[in-house]
Amino acid sequence: MNAYTSDQEVREFQLTRQQAADLLYRYPNVSEAEAKLIIVFLRKGRHLDVGMLIADERLKLYLDRFMGDHARHFRIGLGEAAAVIAMIAGFLVICWLVWEAIKPGSL
Repeated sequence: MNAYTSDQEVREFQLTRQQAADLLYRYPNVSEAEAKLIIVFLRKGRHLDVGMLIADERLKLYLDRFMGDHARHFRIGLGEAAAVIAMIAGFLVICWLVWEAIKPGSL
């Protein structure tokens, strides 16, 4: 797998929570492909599974080391940040328009 995985590749190599935990216990003694599988699991896995994995106190040291070593994969990109800002701005504009339509004394 390369750094840019397709959705098909993600589905083919998707880990379960237990498989990801086993790989994290072995970290840093994992291959580059296994490290990429962990990254895909943490970024694209089911939120419940990722949350349960992160909450596991036994994995905390391994997960912290892994996240530190692979921090660049978990940063928010410029496009993602712009999308969030645009959604917040859109929500605020809608709220303002609704307020202007229903505020007392607008009739």
